[in-house]
Amino acid sequence: MKSIVDQSHDFLKDVLHKGAICIDATLGWGKDTDFFLKNNVRKVYGFEIQQAVFEQTVSNIKDSHFVPVFDGHQNMDAYVKEEVDAIIFNFGYCPGFDSQVKTNPKTSLEAIEKALYLLKKKGRMALVIYPHEEGREESKAIEMYLKKLDSHAFYIEKRTQLNQDHSPYLIGIEKLK
Repeated sequence: MKSIVDQSHDFLKDVLHKGAICIDATLGWGKDTDFFLKNNVRKVYGFEIQQAVFEQTVSNIKDSHFVPVFDGHQNMDAYVKEEVDAIIFNFGYCPGFDSQVKTNPKTSLEAIEKALYLLKKKGRMALVIYPHEEGREESKAIEMYLKKLDSHAFYIEKRTQLNQDHSPYLIGIEKLK
């Protein structure tokens, strides 16, 4: 069985092409950005708020198609002016760094709303959610928000491991119109 991150990449892969514009909304160590770049996309915006993580990741990714942004994902519309083919979020904290710096419901919902607007028709967005103790409030808020979206405008699916409490899960979204 593939990891939830690998499943998120599989979900996004169908919309990646040479002209694709992508957003890694939670850059961290750059694994999702690397995935996009290995698929020969035109541009990847990567958002990060932790300076040390940002600097290390930017120094490790040497690619002219990478646009690093030291700012919160809730401000993506200030940087991204074109329609986007694929977007990925990993909600929680950056593994191997300060676990006190986490995504939060307010800015996460703001970012998701802006990302849905930027997503082009037939574009896809993957939300990888880690519902740890503090993250449960965030995961509930995200699901409540998404359940209210028009099913004619967005196809939304959830992939989870049923026999493990609080396991990470994937929400895949495709913009229909």
